[in-house]
Amino acid sequence: MIIRYLSYPFVLLFKLWMKLTELSSNAFWNWYAKSYLQLFGATSEDWKSIRFNGKCILQIQKATNIVLGEGAKCNSGIKYVDGRKASRITVLEGGSLKIGKWSGLTNTSLICKERIEIGNYVNIGAGTIIMDTNFHSSDWKERAMRNDGKKANSAPIIIEDNVFIGARCIIMKGITIGEKSIIAAGSVVVKDVPAGEIWGGNPAKFIKKVI
Repeated sequence: MIIRYLSYPFVLLFKLWMKLTELSSNAFWNWYAKSYLQLFGATSEDWKSIRFNGKCILQIQKATNIVLGEGAKCNSGIKYVDGRKASRITVLEGGSLKIGKWSGLTNTSLICKERIEIGNYVNIGAGTIIMDTNFHSSDWKERAMRNDGKKANSAPIIIEDNVFIGARCIIMKGITIGEKSIIAAGSVVVKDVPAGEIWGGNPAKFIKKVI
């Protein structure tokens, strides 16, 4: 019992130190991510309200169009449910990415070759992958040449307002998810989801209407 009471202050000090370390790390990565995005021409009506908590891996090529809405947030780190260390945002040459007001991503991989639009008040669960390209050609001969990336199919992804996407989903190219819809955790979305519906599974299918 004595050892327990003696160790209690040290535990509190350690927790405080960890919290201060987290806050300083978040401050650095928030500054870095917003500076990097602005350097590559990203725009926002209110940069101060945008938050990057934890490390976000950014790969932005030339001639891109990136717009971030007020209050948009990107969380990264092992403390979240999937245990990944970082989110990833990649916008390839000529790509267009829009993230709406007060929308949040957690440990998300977002790869934009053509166009990805995320509406307002959208929540995207930990470990989700959103990609508007196949990366490689569907022709095995092209893949065998190891130079087929430019021939890979791509198509826009549109996620409308108030959508909730559960943890570890995969959203494929050419998909529109209608407003207020819910995608169950672990789902693979390969076709359009109408507004106000709950979908889940691999491939994702209709479950029921949103109440």
